[in-house]
Amino acid sequence: AISHSMEKSGIASVFSTYAGGKEMDGKTFAKIAKDTKILDKKLTATDIDLIFAKVKDKTARKITADQFNKALILCSEKKGIGADDLVATVAGSGGPVLSGTTAEATRFHDDKSTFGA
Repeated sequence: AISHSMEKSGIASVFSTYAGGKEMDGKTFAKIAKDTKILDKKLTATDIDLIFAKVKDKTARKITADQFNKALILCSEKKGIGADDLVATVAGSGGPVLSGTTAEATRFHDDKSTFGA
């Protein structure tokens, strides 16, 4: 179980930041695992999907904050590390890592000196 109240509040804030509500889907859970770099040879993306399926209610497509906590404990067991260590890593992540792309500069569009030439 997760011991420190500070870490629990950190986890709650990570959950609400990513989930944007009271429930989180599998894609979002997988994004947390990727963003917090908890994936490795022992804990793969497939394991994340299986753990998500294990903690959610049978008919549900999303998990609650409590189920998210249970899923993190299962992740730590799979990795062979303490739940507190994994929780600290996830809680310390802050929030989503946005990985967008930026366009290259386009000569005729961005170079104002060529206007009207």
